[in-house]
Amino acid sequence: MSATEFDVEKKARDSGEIASSQEVPVHDESNGHMHRALKGRQVSMIAIAGTLGTGLFLGSGKALANGGPVGALLGYTIVGCLVGLMMYSLGEMMVWDPSAGGFIEFSARYVDPAMGFAMGWQFWFQVVISAPVEIVAGSIVISFWDTNDSHKAIYITVMLIGIILVNIAGVKYFGEFEFVFATIKLVSVVGLILMCLVVDLGGAPDRDRRGFRYWRDEPFNNDFFGVVPPSKARFLGFWAVLTQAAFSYGGMEGLAMICLEAANPRVSMRTAVRAIFYRIVGLYVLAILLIGMCISRSQPTLLQANAEDTGTAAQSPFVIIIQTAGIKVLAHIINAVILTSAFSAGNEFLYSASRSLFMLAQQGQAPRVLAKVTRSGVPIYSLAVCSAFACLAYLACGKQGANDAFNWLANITTLGSMITWWGVALSHIRWYRGMKAQGLSRDVLPFKSWTQPYGAWVVLISFSIIMFFNGFTTFMSKPFDFQSFISDYINVPLVIILYFGYKFTTKSKIVSLAEMDCSSHYVEDSVVYSKY
Repeated sequence: MSATEFDVEKKARDSGEIASSQEVPVHDESNGHMHRALKGRQVSMIAIAGTLGTGLFLGSGKALANGGPVGALLGYTIVGCLVGLMMYSLGEMMVWDPSAGGFIEFSARYVDPAMGFAMGWQFWFQVVISAPVEIVAGSIVISFWDTNDSHKAIYITVMLIGIILVNIAGVKYFGEFEFVFATIKLVSVVGLILMCLVVDLGGAPDRDRRGFRYWRDEPFNNDFFGVVPPSKARFLGFWAVLTQAAFSYGGMEGLAMICLEAANPRVSMRTAVRAIFYRIVGLYVLAILLIGMCISRSQPTLLQANAEDTGTAAQSPFVIIIQTAGIKVLAHIINAVILTSAFSAGNEFLYSASRSLFMLAQQGQAPRVLAKVTRSGVPIYSLAVCSAFACLAYLACGKQGANDAFNWLANITTLGSMITWWGVALSHIRWYRGMKAQGLSRDVLPFKSWTQPYGAWVVLISFSIIMFFNGFTTFMSKPFDFQSFISDYINVPLVIILYFGYKFTTKSKIVSLAEMDCSSHYVEDSVVYSKY
């Protein structure tokens, strides 16, 4: 399709001569529809601050302990670049067709309907379990001030009601809420980076000018799991950082869930995709760099915090830096920021879970009633189902067995983001080949990345390797940690079962390049109605 032909088709759609199956309501106009109420500033801020959470505030300490300052920096830089390439792949498809159901529909349209089914349900499971995980994390953070465990259920209840009310209020209020909390997180991260710089240069009360002392003394982890020789320990410690970094960057793909509710999506999504790579990766890499300059990986407080894995501010490497530098009060402020991050993350995960379930229902791969949308633009039944799953947070208040069950559920979502990133790369490769086979020029794309098609291949191959070795530490444990092995890999057979189960049931076939629907179904200023 030439640029001229594309313009003609677009004008025909605008005039109503061509109707999109995504945009035309099956029922009358009185039915509810998705509201394109998310403004550009909200989309950009959600994209930038959506992944700034416990992965940076807490998880970065574990990365430093495992890989050392250089290993941690390399790991976060490499995974950050890979995730950036993935976002460019996803961005090209999202901006081309923001009326589609995100990577769920892209997987079905460009690869195989069974692939869309498997990717959609895997992503839904990942985010619907992550919502209660963040709620529990928030209740644990509060224990920094209130050590009475019997109060945990109260805090969980308050936060659950809060995120459910924000989601029920509609996307307009959700966008404003997340904009405010994203701004708090962004300002806090920038402030912490500046604080680390001051501490490193000797401006803290202890007047200790650290410089690159820890980079020189112990750049890598020479005794990871007691492995010998040290060169092998250094590599394995660095490799362990890759999975930790992937967990920290997890959530970027959630940007695709707001396509249907973003105003002027082609402009806002293009801006958000560009911003999320440079700013997020830049903030993460700079923060990891300065953390490694301010504290030793073998610092006793850091090792103790990682061993206890409490989820409170005491575990944060930023707090450990503050304490060793003799700075007062800041620990409470950081704990408050971590609390807002956990609440905001739980809110975003509940939103993503309800929208992914809505998209699956739109595709006919979930009960039709879940595609029902209220007049305020809320997929109310999907939200109700996901809110019910959020109540799994109360397992953390139960006896040891219930708590272990909850932790196990939380752990099996570890691979979720990487599987989604892998699926996005595969969908983009197929879409790219389909356009080429049909003689469609990439010049018609509203957003075209210079990294393609090689970027998608790099993402596909790299995350295949990282996922394969994700649970390598379970083989180093004595005795063999069978439960951790299952939680580290169970997502993979889950996706395989979903894929082949749907394929055998529906007799779906891999979409041929010649018959692939590579066109855009987006009509300017249109809204998305439920198909059912």
